[in-house]
Amino acid sequence: MDFRRSRSQAHPPVYISGAAVEQFWSKRRSSLLPRILVNFYRCTIESILTTVCMDIYRKRCLGRARNIIKDVSHPNHGLFTLLPSGRSDHGYSEPHSKNVSYFNLVKKGFVNSDEETDEEDELFENPELENRRCEWKTHSSPIPLELKHRQYARKKLVHDLCDSNGTLGFNGKWQTFDDIPNGELGNLLVDDRHGIIYCYVPKVACTQWKRIMIVLSESLKVNGVPYRDPLDIPVEHVHGNSIQYLNKYDRTVMKQKLQQYKKFMFVREPFVRLISAYRNKFQSGEEYFYKRYGIPMLKRYGAISNPPESLEEAKAAGIVPTFSNFIQYILSIPAEKYEWLDEHWRQMIHLCHPCQIDYDFIGKMETMEEDAAHLLRMLHVDNIVHLGKSGNKTDENWTKTWYPNLPIDWRRKLYKLYEKDYKLFGYQVPEYLLH
Repeated sequence: MDFRRSRSQAHPPVYISGAAVEQFWSKRRSSLLPRILVNFYRCTIESILTTVCMDIYRKRCLGRARNIIKDVSHPNHGLFTLLPSGRSDHGYSEPHSKNVSYFNLVKKGFVNSDEETDEEDELFENPELENRRCEWKTHSSPIPLELKHRQYARKKLVHDLCDSNGTLGFNGKWQTFDDIPNGELGNLLVDDRHGIIYCYVPKVACTQWKRIMIVLSESLKVNGVPYRDPLDIPVEHVHGNSIQYLNKYDRTVMKQKLQQYKKFMFVREPFVRLISAYRNKFQSGEEYFYKRYGIPMLKRYGAISNPPESLEEAKAAGIVPTFSNFIQYILSIPAEKYEWLDEHWRQMIHLCHPCQIDYDFIGKMETMEEDAAHLLRMLHVDNIVHLGKSGNKTDENWTKTWYPNLPIDWRRKLYKLYEKDYKLFGYQVPEYLLH
């Protein structure tokens, strides 16, 4: 309808579905009550525009929400959490935020939109994960943004360095997960009850984390009753076959679990980790390591042609491999033959393959307490287990007393051997040891 007093210029035709809309002209503008005009506008123009705009807004909110839900490291990931029970509202609970109107819109969109249901079901109604969820703690405050940003930064650094088209060499000889032989996937442990995969790195609190995995998976029982307290698990059972290993499944199942489960690993400053390995396996001593590595070290680098045959005899005689012997042995292994290195001092990048496996969480020994609490809460198991205190921890400052006595060319070669661990996990280069 055209209410102008004159029709000097005709309106161009308006088309709907290819047909021109008939136009009306009226001079009797005052005869139409304002109430009628307002109702006309609200029932036609406003309703059409509102529906279209809200539909666009809803779809964009849904897309954004799904991306946040998938990215555990995103600072706003905590705005959306699975409901502990009932699965009402398609598995979402209100966020810890004042932006309730935004959340309500997104939530209603998930409930009412047939178009989005399939993807939502894929994320939160996987039949394999259906029966794994336990009741978890209700927290009055969200995970601190500082911790979320820390995770985001660690994962982004790994992603950026690994995704450099191989020019930096972080991918190693394996470009994809399919290229990695089963034998090199032996550090990935699985908890099928909660949908968790843990890549353990020796000398990074792995005994504690293995105990937690045993409790969560209920894979070790006494008189038919699974362990409930990680500290109750005898150490001889921790490093055995009490846990399910990922590489025991066939390739198809392995890839499915890697896609569906939450994956985490913990790392440590490489040179500090070497000190810890030496102290535990040679200074304190274990029979296996003495016979497997200690005796050859003493013969080759300690100028002892006939070392004692047992650890007990060696300690009684005061003959044990020195830290210098240990470093010489490591440097004797060609860099491309890293699989010859024992897992206790093998490079972390070669144990967990972070360039081929997209980890949801990367923790560090240096921030273990905060990272452990963050991880267990993220996995919704913080009401079931907690990480205890580790004993006899190697001090980070020991690098300043253990390494300066080594020849500088050894130190440089050693850094080159572990350079990828330093860079990929964001550790500061120990310049004072290299110059």
